[in-house]
Amino acid sequence: MNDNITINNENFAHLITDWLGAKFFKTFKIKEVKSETDFIIAQREKKFLLSVYPLWDNRDEHIIKIENTLNENIKQYENSNIVWMPEKSHKFIDENKNTIIEKIGRGIKGLKYGEYREIRMPIEITLSKTEDSGSYVAINGALSKIWTKISSGVQGVFQLDGANYGRLPSELAEEKIIIDRIQEASKLLNVGEASFVTIDEYWPVNSVTFTKNKQRITIATPAQNIDLNSGPEIRKKLRIIFNDVNKNQINNIDGKILLLLNSKNKHDDVVISSLKSINPGIFENIDMILIVNAGMISIIKKSDAINL
Repeated sequence: MNDNITINNENFAHLITDWLGAKFFKTFKIKEVKSETDFIIAQREKKFLLSVYPLWDNRDEHIIKIENTLNENIKQYENSNIVWMPEKSHKFIDENKNTIIEKIGRGIKGLKYGEYREIRMPIEITLSKTEDSGSYVAINGALSKIWTKISSGVQGVFQLDGANYGRLPSELAEEKIIIDRIQEASKLLNVGEASFVTIDEYWPVNSVTFTKNKQRITIATPAQNIDLNSGPEIRKKLRIIFNDVNKNQINNIDGKILLLLNSKNKHDDVVISSLKSINPGIFENIDMILIVNAGMISIIKKSDAINL
């Protein structure tokens, strides 16, 4: 077994045992590591096979280097942490490596197991003004999701290059800070002018129960060549995962639980729509299917046979 993969997946397994315990008011423990992907978890006399599968096949070597640097100082942290970093270009990672390490290191301090937090990461965007009349901002990147809110408070027509910006905050109060900053910057521009504006991007982090001497920071982000918005690619990956889980024959268990890992936000998730186009017979023997979308956990299938 690859120790790094096993420990990272064990962190995800701990995320689920923590979550199951909080949701069902029972104590769940990891009893045995069967493989890189498979764990036996127990709730009193009940035992379940938990299989952990990312929707990506590999991660970016630049991100792994940052993860390794953070883990060299892991002793100063009490728990394990999972950071959901949005997909970034190699250029961005290389230019901001020290800031990323500093912000993650500071952002996870004081976070107790089972808690969720969003780390603020400064991102530089470019705002330019093209016309005096109107009230409109054309935006690319994740900020395009709130283009109407941004446009409502500007005078003129603007172009906003937010290609580097990957994730908005979950709190509306934090979102308003971003909107206000862009709108204020727009007031300083004349037609034909452009300026850089620095706003915060939000990286979710989960803190999970640690195993002694295995405290670890995991950065859950795929390599750049993985398109998690592609329905055909996701369906192909899901079929491979279901086949693997179905082949797993473990005796004396009370059910199979599958955990899917997606670095996208819940509203960007194509997994549920992809599942609807797959023959349900392929996953009928899986009692519970869970998905983590950028730190937020959802049940997407629960059999009546599984009693937690």
